[in-house]
This record gives sequence, C-alpha cells and structure tokens, in this order.
Amino acid sequence: MLTVTQIDYIKHLRENEGASISEIASRLKCSWKTAKKYADGEVDLQKRHRRARKKTVMEGYEEFIEAMLEENQLIPRKQRKTAKAIFDELQKIGYQGSERTVRDYVCKIKQQMRIMSQTQAVRLEHFPGEAQVDFTEFQAICSKKLKTFHLLVMSFPYSNARVGMILPSENMVCFLHGLQVLFHLIGGVPRVIRFDNLSAAVTKVLPGTDRALTEMFKQFQWHYRFKTEFCNPGKGQEKGHVEVAVGYSLSNNLNSLPTIDDLNTFNQNLHEEMLADRNRIHYEKRVLISELWKDDEKHLLQLPSRPLEIVQMHAFTVNKYGEIKVDGQIYRIPNAVPQSRVMVKAFWDHLEIMDRYGEVVLHTTPRIYFQKAENIDWAARLEIFITKPRAAERAVCLKALPDVIEEYILTAADLKERRQRIIAMVEILRQYPLDVAVKTARTALEYGKTDISSLKIFAAHQAGELIRVSEPIEEPWTPSEVAQWQPDLSIYDRLGVIGHGK
Repeated sequence: MLTVTQIDYIKHLRENEGASISEIASRLKCSWKTAKKYADGEVDLQKRHRRARKKTVMEGYEEFIEAMLEENQLIPRKQRKTAKAIFDELQKIGYQGSERTVRDYVCKIKQQMRIMSQTQAVRLEHFPGEAQVDFTEFQAICSKKLKTFHLLVMSFPYSNARVGMILPSENMVCFLHGLQVLFHLIGGVPRVIRFDNLSAAVTKVLPGTDRALTEMFKQFQWHYRFKTEFCNPGKGQEKGHVEVAVGYSLSNNLNSLPTIDDLNTFNQNLHEEMLADRNRIHYEKRVLISELWKDDEKHLLQLPSRPLEIVQMHAFTVNKYGEIKVDGQIYRIPNAVPQSRVMVKAFWDHLEIMDRYGEVVLHTTPRIYFQKAENIDWAARLEIFITKPRAAERAVCLKALPDVIEEYILTAADLKERRQRIIAMVEILRQYPLDVAVKTARTALEYGKTDISSLKIFAAHQAGELIRVSEPIEEPWTPSEVAQWQPDLSIYDRLGVIGHGK
C-alpha cells in the first residue's frame, strides 16, 4: 500500500506536471494499475478498507517522521534532526521498534523528497523591472596592504544588465547606502528585488516566505516602495542570476589585485565599465543588453522626490580621555567633557557627534572601518619575475610597490641587469622589512650602486646592524690589485728591534 506522501506525489505528477501513468509507475516503482487508480482519483482515501494484515512496527509513526523531516528543511542544516534524534523522539511516544527500521524509513523519505525537489524545479520567467542583489568579499591593494572590501551587485535577469559599487563593510548603513546609490545610478527603483537572508535586512526567518525585517530596512522599503523576495535558507541558487553577475564582475572588473586609492573614483570607474559592458549580445536572446535594458528601465518605479537619510542613532558616555567607541573603533572628541553623554549620528562614511539633546554638533569625523588587512609578501610576488624580467613592466604587484623600489627595478633596460636587480631586491625583502628595503633602494639609486653586494651593505646600514665580518666582503669598488695586496708586516718588527737597540 502506498503512503499518503506517495499518493500526494502521484497526484502532483499527474495534475501539475502532466506525467503519463507509465512514467508515474516507473518513478514510484509501482504497478501501472495502482498508479492509474491514484493518479485519476478513483480511490477515496477516507473510505479505503484496511487490508487484513499484521500491523507493522512503523505503522502510525510514519506521519511523525515525515513531519520532522519537512520541518528540517526550514531550519539551518547544522541544527536539523538526525535519524538518531528522530528515533529518540519516537521512543518518547511509544515506538517499540529498532533504530535500524527508523533509519531505513528516514533514508527512504529523504530520497523521495530529493526526487520531488528535482522534478518540481521549473525555469523561472523573468519580467522587466525586477532585480536581484548580492554582496561578496574581495581583496584589493590599499595603502600598500591587502585589504578586504565588499562588492554590492544589483543585476536584472530580464536584460542581463548590472550595476555595482564597492563598500568598506556589509553593515546595515553601508548596505542601504549602497542600494540607494544604485537606485540613483539606474534612475529608478526595481519593482521587485530578490535578496538573500542577509542580517542587514532580516532578523528572523519565519515559516514559508515570511521574514522579520530590521526597522531600518522596513523604513527604506516603505520609502522606495519596492517589493521584496527572499531566498529559502541555504538556497542561494534561487538568486542565481546575481550570483553569476557577481562572479562575472570579479573576473572582468576586479581581476587580479585592484588598487584602491580613492573609493569614490574607483566606484565611478567601475560604473563606467559596467555601462560599457551592456554593449554586448545577450547570451540567450541574441540582442544587445543595452536594448533589453530599455524595457527594464521603462518598468522601474520613479525615485522619491527626496532621498532617505540613512543613519543610525547612538548614545554614548565620553570616557575620561574624551573618547567614545563605535563598532569597536575609538574616536576622540576635542574639548569633550569626560563622563558627559553624547548623541552620535552614524552615517556610512562619517560620524556626527552632538550634545546629549542632539541639538549642537560637537565634532564630525570620518568613519573608521576594521578591514582585514594583510602585509603583502613582496618577496614571493617579485620572485615570479626572476625568470620573466620583461613581464615586470606589466606586473600588477609592482604598481603597488613603493615608487622607489619600482624605479630601482624598471630603470634597468637591459633584461640581464633587471633580473639581477630583482634577485637582489628579493633577497633584501626576505631579510628586512619593507621600510628598510625602500631606504636601501633609494640609497642604491642615489650612489649608482645597484648590485646585490652593495644592496646588502646598504640594507645592513639602514637596519642599524653591526657588521661582523668573518670573511672578506664582496664589494666592487676597490681595485683588484689593491684588494689582493698583502703587505709585509715584518718591516715593523725590524724597526722595533733597531729602535730598542739604540
């Protein structure tokens, strides 16, 4: 006899997917007659007669197991009930069978659920004016270090157009500010936006499609009037278009290691590149993306007459040093009275610190973000070009090196000489910090002594080391006849003897 779940699945295949009786019988491994009976609704489940058979140990508990497995799909993977946990739950309500029987049944139902999820997948139709949004991390060179930045991308599945911007964090203020900027870049607001369950928008995932939203996000949504759709937990593929758009952006706009000196300038250049990218053929519709974008553009909502002020309010007590701490970063307030209360308006890029009543601005300061930063292993990066000295002219990493080191390497037009300079600088960077290498390169260029022996001497001097020589120093300045001259010191002994005799 088929279970209730199997019968429902048969009806789904017949009514929603138009499967034939033979196909249904093949999928569920039942007879054609049984598949026909349930598919065409010839049996009233409420009036089915029980077969005269012995009651199995699982009978009456199948529904509990199926319910627990369906509940599992609504909670994070790591918190889902295992087969052992389900067995323990069944024992509490009187189950007398073995754990193995429960495990087998759990495995069977999970397999059926996987089949259902695969067969129920449909190709979604994308309408003009609808968008998807995603965040991702990437590394860039900033202030001679590798720092982590965040790329916010909004893509339009209908036209395959995309816009994006770089932000220093994924916090709520940065996220909403980024969305606001993207709205203004496209000249309107998407009617529907699909998101992941990111913490800047969602505080709790409720059953089904319901979400508990942050107050700031709800205010933002009301102001710009767009509808939201959120992916199911762990189902990032439900916004697959923007996932692909993010990968495309990383590969084509942020490939290798971009250098970010000024975030505003970088974002302006990024937008221009993404605009230019619309002048290519859509992968499926064989029409220019820029032409399809016109349909998207027509279906955008109009921007409100005034932008929403995106800000978080905080209250702090000034410590005895005249400081407050916001998101783990310390800010000093000039002339602040210790132990006084202040109000802080936290924008994405700056803070406004006001008196306790929020009436008088006491101080304005740029906002500091803790960005994961790594010192670049310059020796390892330069080592690549020992055998490829010509390629050093186009090396991304050299553009981030201090100018004097880049000059030291690239001013050698002869490739053999350039190779020797790269080898020399690699050795210096492996032994000394970057600031010593900078001073060493500057000294070498100033004196015109660019060989490896000279560099070692300059570096040791810059590092303040006491040079203890156990063997002759290899240096190119002294003529060989002078360096190899061995004086006869016995003459001084004879002079001593003659003088003593007198």
